[in-house]
Amino acid sequence: MCAQFSPEEDELFEKTGASVLRRLRKTKNPADLLSVVASAHKEFDRAYAAAPAAARESVACRAGCDACCHVPVGLLAHEVLIAAQHVQMTFSPEELEALIERAAAHRAAFAGKSNHERTDLRTPCVLLRDGSCSIYAARPEACRSHHSTNAEACRMNLATGREDIDVYVPGVRGRMFAVMLSIDQAVAEAGFDGRAYDFGSALHEALTNSFCAARWVQRQAAFPEDCWEASEDGDDESGVIRAEGFFQ
Repeated sequence: MCAQFSPEEDELFEKTGASVLRRLRKTKNPADLLSVVASAHKEFDRAYAAAPAAARESVACRAGCDACCHVPVGLLAHEVLIAAQHVQMTFSPEELEALIERAAAHRAAFAGKSNHERTDLRTPCVLLRDGSCSIYAARPEACRSHHSTNAEACRMNLATGREDIDVYVPGVRGRMFAVMLSIDQAVAEAGFDGRAYDFGSALHEALTNSFCAARWVQRQAAFPEDCWEASEDGDDESGVIRAEGFFQ
């Protein structure tokens, strides 16, 4: 699928994507569709466990290391809805109200800004709590995919706003991206929303508008334009994953 993938990673992409697409097409109850995608997130754990031991041992990520939680996160609608569902099931009314307020402030701060301007804000994720993710079990795919060899280097990169120091883990990164891209491509192949959204902005919409999930199930755009991920080149279609027939 990707010229930068190894043969093993390519096989992981093809196998995972075909499985997710098959399950989505076989699911008759619309209420079960989101659960199909959520269950596919277990593939990240399997792919990580199968990575070379030396690569896994070099991972420096730990609870409380939150530099990566201060950069914009672009993701597809199903990821937002999975996170929102987890929040609604596990947060207290007071926690939910506070989260909606933080998400509203995030959305207002990001409105109309370029990706570079959003990055410069160094805004913490609205779900960050005491340095850790408050929805870890339902975290987005980009968060599941990211691993670093050096937590201090991550903080330095955050401070400069540039990835001057390479922190990625060979042997892990490719496997994680193969799973992430396969799930997202399978969702698009099944006809669901393939646009990339800003996580905080779309989460606010999902928590305050019950029609978002219904639109996604009906294979419509789940969130409005002001929730879109900012494009790098001004091309509004650059952040859209489309059906390409990868898993036919």
